[in-house]
This record gives sequence, C-alpha cells and structure tokens, in this order.
Amino acid sequence: MAFMRGKQQVEEIPMFEMSVWSCTNDICKGWMRQEYSFSADPACPLCQSGMIHETRMLPQLSHYIGS
Repeated sequence: MAFMRGKQQVEEIPMFEMSVWSCTNDICKGWMRQEYSFSADPACPLCQSGMIHETRMLPQLSHYIGS
C-alpha cells in the first residue's frame, strides 16, 4: 500500500472578483457579499457603521446541497 505520507494534494479553489460591502470603521473588519445584503445602503452587522462598495477576490459559493 502506498501512502502520500504528509503530502496531501490540495485542490485549487477558483477565485472570482466579487462585489462586497466593507465597513467604513477602521477598527471593524466587517464585510459581506453584495448579493446577500437586503438593503441598498446597509449598516455593518458588527458595529452598525456605514458600509462602502468594494470588490474582493473570493471563492464562488455553491448553493448545491445533495449527495
């Protein structure tokens, strides 16, 4: 039997440029994907500060649940 002994193959996760809302408070690290916000001008869910529109490189989320 052959084992990889510490050398696991890591699957490369494709990254996409996504629109996000980022908190304007310098202390807060809050952000959320734009497609999951319920408001056109959301408040930060962590500190209630305003949020600005940005883009980030993120993995695509899959909504598929099944076997």
